[in-house]
Amino acid sequence: MAIDLKFKQDSNGDWDIDFANGDFELTNGLDTALYLSVFAEKRASESQVSDPFLRRGHFTNEFSDVEGYEVGSLFWLYTNQARNTESNLRLLESAVSDGLKWMTEDKIISKANVAATKSGTGITLDIGLINSLQKNSTYYNLFVAT
Repeated sequence: MAIDLKFKQDSNGDWDIDFANGDFELTNGLDTALYLSVFAEKRASESQVSDPFLRRGHFTNEFSDVEGYEVGSLFWLYTNQARNTESNLRLLESAVSDGLKWMTEDKIISKANVAATKSGTGITLDIGLINSLQKNSTYYNLFVAT
């Protein structure tokens, strides 16, 4: 049984939901959760971005029942706003790890390994999810399908 809306990237690199047979296209894996955990824009703090109108933030955070939790990561800050330096790569890794932390806390994965490397003028981000779930676990099939 599909559990989440499927995100699809178009030829311009933009992400959106897709439709199939007159309904939302769905996924059986954790891919949508991963995309939102990394690419949704967590709001920057005042020390990170002084102008409150430029701190961004994902709209779904307005509806969160979990105190202090925000969807996404500061991926945008370290890829769009900061220089491509070694020290910023470490900050990027930390930001992405922070965005994925909820998956460990909810016991969907046991660990996420994040490594960022310079790739010319760009950045390559390698995310490895570690699974220690038993086959009868609620999330085992989701992990395998991702």
